Amino acid sequence: MTQNSTQAKRPHAAINLPLTLVSLDEWSLITATGADSEKYLQGQLTTDIAALPTTTHTLSAHCEAKGKMWSTLRLFHQQDGFAYILRKNVAQKQLAELKKYAVFSKVTLAENTDSVLLGLAGQGAALALADYFPNIPRKANEVVNHDNTYILQLPLPTERFLIVTDEETAKNLATTLKAETSDSEQWLALDIEAGYPVIDTPNIEQFLPQATNLQALPLSICFKKGCYTGQEMVSRAKFRGANKRAMYLLSGGGTELPEIGGSVEWQLGEDKWRKTGTVLSAVRMADNTILAEVVMNNDMELDSVFRVQDDNISRLSIKPLPYSLEEE
Repeated sequence: MTQNSTQAKRPHAAINLPLTLVSLDEWSLITATGADSEKYLQGQLTTDIAALPTTTHTLSAHCEAKGKMWSTLRLFHQQDGFAYILRKNVAQKQLAELKKYAVFSKVTLAENTDSVLLGLAGQGAALALADYFPNIPRKANEVVNHDNTYILQLPLPTERFLIVTDEETAKNLATTLKAETSDSEQWLALDIEAGYPVIDTPNIEQFLPQATNLQALPLSICFKKGCYTGQEMVSRAKFRGANKRAMYLLSGGGTELPEIGGSVEWQLGEDKWRKTGTVLSAVRMADNTILAEVVMNNDMELDSVFRVQDDNISRLSIKPLPYSLEEE
């Protein structure tokens, strides 16, 4: 699916989305192969790689020594190794950091530019996919492999599918599926609705994983596995209550989108506003509303009012997350 085959249009909310095939050209695929791939990733990522079922994918984080994230990434088993998907704009920086100690291990880490990344979402997505593939994943975060194609089921905000495939299969899907087409902005909007934290270049090395709610998502952080880069600080944030931040979904109106890495303004009085938080991602939806992920203090009142910085007509409010932040 080429860029010309997708029409530039604003994304729909999941509940209003017709069957849509999405070109994920704003994401990259990284592979880890070799005898030490599991052991090496176990020492680098927040997920318990050794315990990750071959039929399950998960969000994970790659941190620096102080526990701040280089990126979030979606990890799964691929052939005799692993693969993960992350934002294209952070891929080269993250990969360079991940490779730093790989010379001492039997592992090859590389960006895969041959595979095509697609998303299928909207009404009837599972049925449409089942007409093309003999078996598709229906359980939350399940992975199914067909020859050169991996299909990942994502349960939030509603069931959708991430497809890693070759160019020929991608072209066949584009012509066979009776689906609308869209660009990466639609998938980004769905990730925001899902409460999946998006780390772009301005926010590299800024946040502990828990500040972006990763601890609330299954398998994303394991607090019982052995050492990995940044583990001491990530564990301290949990067991000593050191994390004072959370990621919120904000929705509302405004003339401009909030700036990635910038702040929003919090209303403290009728005409009194104060800068707060850090914007992770933001999109303008088909109904002209703004949807954004913002990291703020985790004790923020749910009826708080915000606005895009310096935008007097903007008003943003907190939207419920599709998962709980309550600690077990």
